[in-house]
Amino acid sequence: MKQRIALLYGIDDQSREFEVAATRALIAGAESALAGRGWEVATIEVKDDLIGALKPYSPDDWLIFNLCEGSPSQAFYYAKTARILSVMGYIYTGADHVALDATQFKWKMKSVLQQCGVPTPRWVVFEQAADIGPRALSNDFFPAIVKPANEHCSYGITRESVVMDAAEAQAQAERIIAQFNGPVLIEEFLDSAEYNVSVWGSVQPAVLGISTMTYEAFEDVRDRLCTFEAKWDPSSEPYRRIPAVCPAPVSPALKAEIEAVTVAAYTALGCRDYGRIDLRLKDGWPMVLDVNPNCDVSPDGGFAVAAAAAGLSYGEMMEQIALFALERSQQPAYMPARMPVECSVGAWMPQPESVLATP
Repeated sequence: MKQRIALLYGIDDQSREFEVAATRALIAGAESALAGRGWEVATIEVKDDLIGALKPYSPDDWLIFNLCEGSPSQAFYYAKTARILSVMGYIYTGADHVALDATQFKWKMKSVLQQCGVPTPRWVVFEQAADIGPRALSNDFFPAIVKPANEHCSYGITRESVVMDAAEAQAQAERIIAQFNGPVLIEEFLDSAEYNVSVWGSVQPAVLGISTMTYEAFEDVRDRLCTFEAKWDPSSEPYRRIPAVCPAPVSPALKAEIEAVTVAAYTALGCRDYGRIDLRLKDGWPMVLDVNPNCDVSPDGGFAVAAAAAGLSYGEMMEQIALFALERSQQPAYMPARMPVECSVGAWMPQPESVLATP
């Protein structure tokens, strides 16, 4: 039976040029792919009035594919969008507003991982750079990485983000706090390959594929990370020299550990339908760096690459995400299995141990 699906996305004056181009390409690819699978597809662009943009599309007739990625200051902030969609009675793809808000603010995300016993690197959050010093960060904390605590998409991540001592951490924190007008999260830097794990489903989440990025091309530890430049600037050296390989060449034992930690993190944050978990290794054990509900599903993005490696076309992948949302709508009692967000923050580190062995 043909279904009606509306692709909801946002573009406004705050949207950067590369964001606009990426969004336009995503919508064009998604519209073509879903239409090719027999769906009636509409596109809904939001600028400053989300509710008004939705009015022509009745929740009785339309499934919403929520592709909004705005920041908290934009009308299409993805957590706000999900909340409004819920209140208006729409069935929509992806995480709800609680999960999207928790993962926007990294200290919330790390707190949830901590509560659930999901392994993640040591971390601490600071609102003022002046509070950073040897008493707050011991020598064994370094090297560390300084991140904006309230941003995503690698905003604020440069080679200067990797710091070797408290003095460097304080100097970088001053720059980030001034640039982003918010707190910083300082996290133990794990110098290993990085694993980007695509996972999907709601009732029974499962890993779709594991991709890896390796950094052997760079000798300096400060270059051994995926910076904003490496992610978004095709002309940059890091973009060209950091390969992404999917499926990742990992042993069966490591694959099982990565999958277990991934599903634990996905579940802890209340993700549903699809998402991506980013990990590195500490002493051989996977540790969660970031949880990305409603991750990039563009035709050339990592999630689509994982789907292709699993034998799925782009249209099949997008359709399955929509079907996961419909499946949830048929289970009125369904609620994401998540932990409540608490505001306790501070340095923390679980002992590396097997998630598979956890009772």
